Amino acid sequence: MPFSGNRCLTMVLSLVVLIATAAVPVRAAPPDGLPVPTDSDPMNAGTLALELGSIRPDFPIYIGSLRPFSGAVGRRIYMALVQPGATDPTHVASAPLAGRGARNDIVFDARAVMDGHSDAFRRMLLDHEYFHARHLAGTTSVPAPRSLPADLQTRYSEAAAWGFNVAEARAGRYAGLRPDEFREALDRSRDHYAALRKMAAGRAGVEWDGISEALRRPALRTNAGPVPEVRARPSAPGRSSATR
Repeated sequence: MPFSGNRCLTMVLSLVVLIATAAVPVRAAPPDGLPVPTDSDPMNAGTLALELGSIRPDFPIYIGSLRPFSGAVGRRIYMALVQPGATDPTHVASAPLAGRGARNDIVFDARAVMDGHSDAFRRMLLDHEYFHARHLAGTTSVPAPRSLPADLQTRYSEAAAWGFNVAEARAGRYAGLRPDEFREALDRSRDHYAALRKMAAGRAGVEWDGISEALRRPALRTNAGPVPEVRARPSAPGRSSATR
């Protein structure tokens, strides 16, 4: 089996795309350091923080900041998870931190997110990055792919996150999500899974049964408890499905 339940989660992820869930009371204000939300700007970082907090109140444990891309990144990306302070999600040095206690940032392209999409789609993207952050911190049901080759790790991580979004959407978490937006998440999930299976075929030391079982029902670990303050390590860089 190429998977381990070790506390230290080391996996490939240089940028990761997110997607949303649940309905709980919205906070009165965003976390310290984020802009004040405005009704006229749904892609204001403070507004996004409130949206994410409304579905995942514990997000500040795993996500330190939300902010727009600092400039052109060369390809279209909705959102990405990067290490604290990083601004270019395509740069190797921006790879998010991994391990127990890991806390990363979300960067986003407001135009790509808003272009023809519903508010529910935006929440789904936020939840997608939240899942990635939890996975990197070792607080999901999906084991770390520690012994998988780097190219498989990225597909594995994206298949897990999109699979999580699809399950949450089917459970009614993203009220108002359009059929075409659900189809996009479903297609991404299936594409990553199919690509992962094809890449794993015939690879020495890779057991497909273990991989497929790990990805069967991606979920958050509700009994994970408080995350200890420990030194996290940079994850290895990898490609993400955040592009369109």
